[in-house]
Amino acid sequence: MVVFRWTLISGVAAIFVQFADPALSERLFAHMQRSLQLGGTLLLQGYTPRQLEYRTGGPPLLSHLYTETLLREAFGAMDIVELHDYEAEIAEGSGHHGRSALIGLVARRR
Repeated sequence: MVVFRWTLISGVAAIFVQFADPALSERLFAHMQRSLQLGGTLLLQGYTPRQLEYRTGGPPLLSHLYTETLLREAFGAMDIVELHDYEAEIAEGSGHHGRSALIGLVARRR
């Protein structure tokens, strides 16, 4: 018999988890929210669709990129502390270097 113990945590960081297709992203986002204790914080960083123009990293699939609307819908049960898309120069190895279209989310579980 296998027994699993579910422990709630105070924070989750999801940095560029865009390998996931939309169905898997939906499950990941749900698990992230469930894993947080009340008041726990989620930090999520990813690429926006504009990233397809830059080609400086990230998945080449529009369906794997995030928008503010997508994240607001996915994390609507949480208090969104900060959500914005922006552009920045990144230097994170040969596959992720140059101007990038990014989005960041900070949300707190109610």
